[in-house]
Amino acid sequence: MTIQQIEYFLQLSEELHYWRTSYKVNITQSVLSRQIKALEDELQVTLFNRSNRKVELTPAGKFLQQQWKPLIDQVNASALYARKIHKGEGGDIVINHPGSITYDILPDVLARVTAEYPEIKVELVQIRHSQEIEMLKAFKIDLCYSRHKHEDELLTSVLIRHDSLALMVPAAHPIVAAADITRETLQQERFILSTFTDGETFGMKMEEVFSAYGIDPAVRFESDFGSVIMSLVKKGLGISVIPYSYSLANYPGVRFVPLPFEVPLYLIWRKNEENEVIRNVLDILIK
Repeated sequence: MTIQQIEYFLQLSEELHYWRTSYKVNITQSVLSRQIKALEDELQVTLFNRSNRKVELTPAGKFLQQQWKPLIDQVNASALYARKIHKGEGGDIVINHPGSITYDILPDVLARVTAEYPEIKVELVQIRHSQEIEMLKAFKIDLCYSRHKHEDELLTSVLIRHDSLALMVPAAHPIVAAADITRETLQQERFILSTFTDGETFGMKMEEVFSAYGIDPAVRFESDFGSVIMSLVKKGLGISVIPYSYSLANYPGVRFVPLPFEVPLYLIWRKNEENEVIRNVLDILIK
């Protein structure tokens, strides 16, 4: 039994006429008859009652028509989608990103992806920066926006841009401008910061910031999620240093004071990527 035989059967079950069916499927009537007979022999059921005047489905034929039609429709749809994937026009892609680009670059690049490839499904995730490399190499994510410049022989990356940093404080906090940020005003503050690992780009930048102000920050909470940090700052549990792009979220109850420091944003992917979908999306992201 082949998919082709099933398709012949379904077409004949709609037409109930051998000549019209053979014309539609572009085979001779005798070939169609042989294919249907071979299908009946393999199934050991009669699919059609035939007479000189008409062709009718048997009860078994009606049952198989109902069962097989949605299955064949799904097979054909899957085959079409596979062709789209092959051409890089459809499929799924998983992109990791820091929360700080949620409010500016991310919507813009996704709008470009959707405009070019409307049938690509994009899954957005935020994972700990310490897991980014292994998840890329394990094919659990496909593209990774990161504040950290990872070095790995199986990966490649490009610098997308630099983003300004800001001191985030509660709305009623006495620090309202850059001139208010001094060693004295920061020394007694509690800080809410991202989790750092020695040698990582973002962590090194934080060390540079605190060194410039001559303080050793008292870190009370750590989180890799900007939304959590903003919520804790709003609650008065501390202040933070985060990318200024978070200010675009218009989060109530907090204030962003620009700092004279910047952090990089990289896009990382697997070298020699073979997935056409990922390559096409990558071309859009690095334009």
